[in-house]
Amino acid sequence: ASLVTAGPALAADALPSAIAAYSHYLALMGIVGSLTTERLLLKEDMDEASFDLLATADIVYGLSGLLILVSGYFRATQYAKGWEFYAHEPLFWVKMSLLAVVGSASYFPTIKIVQRAVAKRDGGDVPPLSPPLIKRMTSIVNAELLGVLSIPFVATLMARGVFYVDGFPWFVGALPVVGCAGFFGYRYATEALDWADDD
Repeated sequence: ASLVTAGPALAADALPSAIAAYSHYLALMGIVGSLTTERLLLKEDMDEASFDLLATADIVYGLSGLLILVSGYFRATQYAKGWEFYAHEPLFWVKMSLLAVVGSASYFPTIKIVQRAVAKRDGGDVPPLSPPLIKRMTSIVNAELLGVLSIPFVATLMARGVFYVDGFPWFVGALPVVGCAGFFGYRYATEALDWADDD
């Protein structure tokens, strides 16, 4: 009898929950795909067509990042195990901190791509990306890929309640997330804006 009464309630949330989960997985694939594309395109002899594709991949990366945040919010607060579980799971906050670092690291390549794209649009004489800049962008994209690929491993442990602490205060977990976003965001944005090819 309990299964019969629980069925309609579960069915009511089944479709939105599935959409949120699918969006989350799709966003992760978009992030990995766009970062991989960027990594393959970043070469010293990159032509203009490759740069345009690089800019497109960076847009896909940004949209995928937005989708993973929105779908993740709904999954954490309304579906899956619910906020009461995630708030007290330290690995959830580790995952969020990794996401903050990866997202902040993307500021550097995105700013440099946008700067060059704007210069091209304005019709100025735009030189190709310099070898030092290509090298720096490549190292950051490599680090982003490593960070992104480590997130699903942390998520699998988190979903199974590894290290779950019932009385764990959520704000203790949230502080490193905010700290990582602020520190690394400032660091990479400043580095990109102050970049000179003789660095």
